[in-house]
Amino acid sequence: MVLVMQTDAPFWDSLVFDGVDDVDVEAVTAVFAAVEVVARGRATGSACPDCGCFSERVHDRYQRRLKDLPLVEQGLVIRLTVRRFICGAADCPRRTFAEPFSRLAAPHARFTTRLNRALERVGLALAGRAGARLAAQLGFGAGRLPG
Repeated sequence: MVLVMQTDAPFWDSLVFDGVDDVDVEAVTAVFAAVEVVARGRATGSACPDCGCFSERVHDRYQRRLKDLPLVEQGLVIRLTVRRFICGAADCPRRTFAEPFSRLAAPHARFTTRLNRALERVGLALAGRAGARLAAQLGFGAGRLPG
């Protein structure tokens, strides 16, 4: 069963993207035990991380799948469309660079910053198997649970 939910931006901005002002919600679907939020960057361009040159020229797009804290006992996944921009500076060694979402997730991360902080707290408090069991019961387990 697939349930398409309303993409009321203020609701999702306050619930999922609190403090992240550079993301637009495109669609929200609920499939079985997971809610999927489809989002994209709001900015028109970005600055190159090497030379600082601002670029609006889009080279490509790709999808990032970020796991977030559970929502009403259902898993929450953010499918984020990330743009790759072309650096226009002739002397810059970097030809393309990805749109940064530093407040939402670290580069190459599979978890949002919020989920990562929660897992760190559980890990520091309990560590080992007890921490893994608690995280799984809270609905945001990561990695394998040993048998």
